[in-house]
Amino acid sequence: METVLDLIAIAFGDETIAGQAAAELERHSDDLAIDPDAIGIVICERDGSYQLLTKRRPSATAAWSTFWGRLLELIMGGSCETQIDREFLNDVKDILAPGSSVLFFVGTPAQGQAAIDALSHYGGKSLTCSLTEGGMAELQEALDGDQAQI
Repeated sequence: METVLDLIAIAFGDETIAGQAAAELERHSDDLAIDPDAIGIVICERDGSYQLLTKRRPSATAAWSTFWGRLLELIMGGSCETQIDREFLNDVKDILAPGSSVLFFVGTPAQGQAAIDALSHYGGKSLTCSLTEGGMAELQEALDGDQAQI
């Protein structure tokens, strides 16, 4: 049986909070069984420009960074086809106002809920998108050849 994964976004009304939450999530990644490379941050700067932050362990490839870049393109209204839920993408886009930030990560529903609970003291609004078979194929395509824990 294939593992079902969720794409989780936690939106914050401040451009610095997603980075703080991501650092904490990375520190607890072993306990939560979340691949630290499966964490990305989008910051909407006060001038309306966007910044994508990812981290990569020395032994990892750039595949997760590629996935996060593609996700940001989709959120910003990229015209490429996707199996990722458009309502989720539109909700994230609507939340990304100047001076805000969003933490993204991928994990099983149980991992996602545990991470949301662990980060609840930061506040924020969480959105979850179940990666359907097509979304999983998109993720796998982005990670093609990578040994990521998905």
